[in-house]
Order: sequence, then structure tokens, then C-alpha cells
Amino acid sequence: MKKNKELKEAKEKLIQISADEKMQRIAELRQKAIMDEKAIYDKGIDIGIKQGEKKKQKEIARKMLKENAELDFIMKVTDLSKEEIERIKKDE
Repeated sequence: MKKNKELKEAKEKLIQISADEKMQRIAELRQKAIMDEKAIYDKGIDIGIKQGEKKKQKEIARKMLKENAELDFIMKVTDLSKEEIERIKKDE
């Protein structure tokens, strides 16, 4: 008996909330905020991955420079620009 009453009250409340345009707008904004937050998080992960890849490319270039590899070969293997490799060479 009590469960039926509670269920009925919950259903009525749901109908009220659904009919209330202001509450619908708040729910939409909340959903958008959640989606925006997820997009920012996902983008942050992508940026971190790209930074890690770039760091690894530079490490490989540094090792190749120590082995006196040709600049063109280093560029081909690492996908780094001539300027980036020159900076690595200068930093050593």
C-alpha cells in the first residue's frame, strides 16, 4: 500500500518536472555541461598523447645524432623538421 502511494507521488512529481519548461532547460544545460566536460577531458588526453609522441621522436633523434646519422635520414625516421633537429643538436 505504502509503495503504491510512493510510486504514485514519484510519478506525479516526474510529470510536474517534465512539464516545467524551466526544469527541462536546467536538465538540458546540465547534460550539455556534462558533455562539454567530457569533451575537454578527451581533448586533454589527446594533447597528452601527442606531447608524449613528440617527446619520443626527439629522444630517437637525439640518439641518432649521437650515432652520426644523416639529417635527412633522421627527418624521415622521426618526422621532425630540420629546424627541430637542429635545435636538438644545438642543445647537446
